[in-house]
Amino acid sequence: MWLLLVVVAVGLTLVSWTAGSVRRLLHPERRAIPPPARPPLLKTHTLTARDGVPFTVWQLDSPAPRARLLLCHGFYANRNQVLDVAEALRARGYEVLLVELRGHGERPGPCTLGVRETDDALQALAWARGREGTPLPVGVLGFSMGGAVACQVAARDPDVRAVVVDSVYSRLFPVVQRSIRRQYRLPAVPWAWLTWWGAQTVLRARLAPRDPAALAPRLGQPLLAIQGGEDRRVVPLLGREFFQRWAGPKERWFEPHVVHVGMFARHPEEYGRRVAEFFDRTLR
Repeated sequence: MWLLLVVVAVGLTLVSWTAGSVRRLLHPERRAIPPPARPPLLKTHTLTARDGVPFTVWQLDSPAPRARLLLCHGFYANRNQVLDVAEALRARGYEVLLVELRGHGERPGPCTLGVRETDDALQALAWARGREGTPLPVGVLGFSMGGAVACQVAARDPDVRAVVVDSVYSRLFPVVQRSIRRQYRLPAVPWAWLTWWGAQTVLRARLAPRDPAALAPRLGQPLLAIQGGEDRRVVPLLGREFFQRWAGPKERWFEPHVVHVGMFARHPEEYGRRVAEFFDRTLR
């Protein structure tokens, strides 16, 4: 009898943990990121996602743009995170599109960890292509989880000719595992594994094949990878495999004292210049 009660109690604990941790992962805290003091001029367009959910695209126009860039913000963030970067690139002659990830900013959840967010990004690019006269070369820039979305877009859209990622992880599971260990002081077995498999069950999708490190060996576009040595969410070790496995030409901008997605805040002018020069070379 006591053994049965123990088994039931353990089972309820595991089920409760799985449900709660998956919910926290797929419904992240919405952290307020205000717009810049002088927000740029932009146009708002409403599209309908493939699953019938409406979403908006912010478009920053440039006279006679040399190329089109899609920017994707990171986990816990919203489009305001990348608005200054977008304006810096627009000022250098690029048309820029911003899509808010599901479960972030003004978009309803759940977050799907790149599964449906990639579909949304691809749809935004297809919509932009359908409006243009002369075809524009396309580049993508993503921050953290947005970098993983950028890699998936590059793998699925042959028009994407250059990729920039800032603080991207190689594989998502080690990031989840490290986060659970830091926040709850719990080991990977069984806690991180329960969260991982629970999320995939809810999303009805396998996540590992979508990891940047899994995609990298078949991505031949030029890559610029940006990372800081004081990143506590995606420590350099968790981003190194992705860079090493990338099949195309690649370059890295690394600084030891920069935090997670902190390079632009530390070097705003240099960031805009470096990224624009990279796209200038690769999107001609």
